[in-house]
Amino acid sequence: MNFKTKLSNGIKYLQKNKSFSIGLGIVLITIFIAIFADSLTPHVPSKLNPKFKLLPPFWVEGGNPKYILGTDAIGRDLLSRLIKGIQMSVGISLFSVLSSILIGTTIGVISGLVHPSWLDSVLMRITDIQMGFPFIVLAIIILTMVDPTPFSCIIVLTLSAWPTYARVIRSSVMIEKSSDYVDAAKAMGASRARIAIKYIGRNLLPTIIPVAPMDIASVVITESLLSFMQIGIQPPLISLGNIMSDGRNYISTHWWITAIPGFVIMIIVIGLNLVGDTLQTTFDPKLKQ
Repeated sequence: MNFKTKLSNGIKYLQKNKSFSIGLGIVLITIFIAIFADSLTPHVPSKLNPKFKLLPPFWVEGGNPKYILGTDAIGRDLLSRLIKGIQMSVGISLFSVLSSILIGTTIGVISGLVHPSWLDSVLMRITDIQMGFPFIVLAIIILTMVDPTPFSCIIVLTLSAWPTYARVIRSSVMIEKSSDYVDAAKAMGASRARIAIKYIGRNLLPTIIPVAPMDIASVVITESLLSFMQIGIQPPLISLGNIMSDGRNYISTHWWITAIPGFVIMIIVIGLNLVGDTLQTTFDPKLKQ
């Protein structure tokens, strides 16, 4: 199949599946903003301009076209801060989910391959303890003990997500390792490591890929919540959550400071969930109508 045929088939699929097209469009725009945030900001996000503080968006009476989405309580441009906030929140969420997939998949594969054994029992008890520990309590404990940097936020969010992958992957490995192709690989003398990577590993992708966008959406919300509670990303760093936090004292009179970042989070989450839902349907024939 040549490139033109693949491109044509891809376009037809996008035209047929409107929800996936919309979701993919939102995700691609979000990624573009996150990558090129420094070039897209019309103003310096941290620049204070008290002369123009609490300006409404340009379409509201009293707005200034120079500040399209208005300004906050100390005159910082909200659009510029939103762009940088998207970069921070999406970047943290993406790295957190990738770390969770790496840790959870590794533990799940090892546990599934050695089941039943003492190592499997130990790994699953650790997973159960982690799953049973309230996330918000864990986040408060860690982020109050250490400086809440982007790295520490990634660690906290990773700790909350990896057990789910470990459980799901373990179940999949236990099913796959009893398959004929694995028995054939064992008969040819393949090691456990080779079976795990070359044979079982590639068949786990349909399990991981559909879940990842939905997990990124969930982590975007969680990271924003932590920052809104002022235990996540701290100023002068910018995230969507602490932009919302900046406006909570003015929500009744200057709604845009909190409402616009909340709307941006909602759009990003909808886009990721539309992509994830379509991928789940595509990879799991049982979900197809």
